[in-house]
Amino acid sequence: PLPSGTSGERFPVADVSMVSVTAPRPESDADFLHALLEAIARIERRGFGAMASLGASEVCRVRTAGGGARNDAWTSIRRRVLGVEVETATQLEA
Repeated sequence: PLPSGTSGERFPVADVSMVSVTAPRPESDADFLHALLEAIARIERRGFGAMASLGASEVCRVRTAGGGARNDAWTSIRRRVLGVEVETATQLEA
């Protein structure tokens, strides 16, 4: 989504009228974070699907780097939602 206070989406769907949906917000910060990570993984899956529909190869594994690569819960969510192996790169700095 675009920054707070604006509407529109660029990827994986170009839709200037799309609005961010973060309500109702769970009381638990942990539950809210989990929901955000699940949504991000679904957007990633949708993006890979969009690229495949345009002729890109199907994703068979994902290699990840950066701070998120150190988070086992995030990696597990991505692995489950994407349905492929998510590998942590040897060099984590992006």
